[in-house]
Amino acid sequence: MTDQAWPAKRHSDEAVFLDIDGTLLDLAATPLSVRVPAGLPALLRALARAQGQALALISGRSLADIDCLFPPAALAPGLAVAAEHGAILRDAQGTIIRCIEPPAALQLVAPALRVAIAACPGTLLEEKKFGFALHWRAAPHHADHLTRLATTLTEAQPNLTLQPAHQALEIRAQGPNKADALAAFLQIHPFRGRKPLFIGDDLTDEPAIAAARARGGRGLHVARDFPNGPASVRAWLAASLPEPVTDV
Repeated sequence: MTDQAWPAKRHSDEAVFLDIDGTLLDLAATPLSVRVPAGLPALLRALARAQGQALALISGRSLADIDCLFPPAALAPGLAVAAEHGAILRDAQGTIIRCIEPPAALQLVAPALRVAIAACPGTLLEEKKFGFALHWRAAPHHADHLTRLATTLTEAQPNLTLQPAHQALEIRAQGPNKADALAAFLQIHPFRGRKPLFIGDDLTDEPAIAAARARGGRGLHVARDFPNGPASVRAWLAASLPEPVTDV
């Protein structure tokens, strides 16, 4: 991708919000098999400094998964994080500033999901605090069956909702989404008063992309704005930093 094809450069007065899978990291067969480039933690540290710490990760992953991929100690002084589509918000100092209560309905659908996944080789059930993600990237022929099952289970539970994703489907608690997480961060220091820049790649990111634009900022989509995928996102973020970052 040529420089001319890239979006306009990042501005130091923007509040930057980044999805993880498919945006910062290349997608993999399973959530546990993604690879974090060696230089990515350094890139995030440098980007946070350049933005006056107005940088947050907004992901559908669990908080434990995010901390495994990006240990807070490696990102000192830390980054703000929204986990499970905004059900959990943590500021850069490590303080949980929002955590909704998971509905009991999640446990009602869990047994049927576990049985179904066990009967569909190559699929995976990702169990989170506020939902479940059914993955079929390695066995796409099971997609229709698992989608029908998930739809049937959630239709009987008004506190749950379905969220399509890349070769996956999430059953999660009704409540905050990534746009809500973005809005919540913009109410607190150091994000307050800045125009948002959000970058995502999936259907789950579209509300935050739209919200960033509605607030006078920028909402970028990996496939539409970075044709070479996450590597292009990382290169674009690194290109306008005052110090060079390698191995991203």
